[in-house]
Amino acid sequence: MAVLFLVVFIGLFGFGIILPLFPFYAERFGASPEVITWTMAVYTIGQVVATPFWGRLGDAWGRRPVLVLSLFGTTLAYIMLAFAETLELVIASRVFAGLMAGNTSAAFAYVADVTTPETRAAGMGRIGAGLGLGFMLGPAVGGLLAGDDVATADYVTPALGAAVLSLVAMVGAFFLAESLPPERRRPFGTPAGGAGTPGTGAGTMLRSGLLPLMAATALFYVSMSTMESIFSLWANDAFAFGPRSIGVVFFVMGAIQAIVQAGLVGWLARRFGERRLALGCSVLVGVALAVLAVAQARWQLWTGVALFSFAVGAINPALSSLVSRTARADEYGTVMGWYQAAGAVGRVIGPGISGALYAGVALGAPFAVAAAVMLPVLGFVALFRDNAPGRRGGSDDTQDGTTGTTP
Repeated sequence: MAVLFLVVFIGLFGFGIILPLFPFYAERFGASPEVITWTMAVYTIGQVVATPFWGRLGDAWGRRPVLVLSLFGTTLAYIMLAFAETLELVIASRVFAGLMAGNTSAAFAYVADVTTPETRAAGMGRIGAGLGLGFMLGPAVGGLLAGDDVATADYVTPALGAAVLSLVAMVGAFFLAESLPPERRRPFGTPAGGAGTPGTGAGTMLRSGLLPLMAATALFYVSMSTMESIFSLWANDAFAFGPRSIGVVFFVMGAIQAIVQAGLVGWLARRFGERRLALGCSVLVGVALAVLAVAQARWQLWTGVALFSFAVGAINPALSSLVSRTARADEYGTVMGWYQAAGAVGRVIGPGISGALYAGVALGAPFAVAAAVMLPVLGFVALFRDNAPGRRGGSDDTQDGTTGTTP
């Protein structure tokens, strides 16, 4: 697990370096807010297409090959971005990066392989902490490398730095012990659970109650990506934040998420259960986004950012743990791949609407719409009942609320 933590940390560190800079990178080529956010969304379009394939590949070949191959592809994508001289090449580099984004679903499937249902939320939280730390440090480093002047910012060095870090993560993945033994692998063409059992497409979603979680995940990521895709432009226009200052905000967001996922989410999941935790955090995400929608002072910005970061830090491992419980042991990779794909669908829609709302309605409109999107998330999580094959012990709804199993 320590090596896996390091791999996901370095991978997200490289991604985080680019995150606060990318809107200004596209803007340098003359892109409008609508085009900028769609340019960010094309990364996720690649994810939607490729992530289920990576997940299925992980069930057939093991998790380590998926981590190595996807990180190698990510390295090439960052090199393409560093040397892109037109908006078309920028877009092509992001599409390719999305197609190579199989490492996150492989990491979560790895955790599902080596944990029990009772310890899975804590395991997901520890890996999420690695993601959070990378997300925390990457934007700060990216902002420092670029500078705080949008007009003269250096975007080549951060992109090359992200490429180097992805290469380092790939080398680290070589030293990762494989979590899926050969006897638990499922060759292509073999249905989950062996011959005569349902497969892992629509049948799995209906069989296991996965469909409400897929819908909740997609909508949650619509909300989250709406905020993240427009935040840099909004902070620059509303508060005159440059790349360095925006990097500091993302640093704080990542720090809060890392603290929650490393130290709190396991206790919260044991105390309330993953389902109740996801419900409570859905409310908190909506409140945080509503605060940002009306923010006019910096203390309001920081209040919204802090609430948003805490809630996102807890809801992500809660949802991923619930999703993993719907899967049999030989389909963790496939189901987690579909989970990542559902999130990727949301990350396409969010940036797609945020730029239009920002340019055509009001600066705070993307945050207001993102807050409203969290209402159906509540409904879909409430519909989920944990009686699926990956669960040993029953429902997440306990009588006393202190454990994740029914007495």
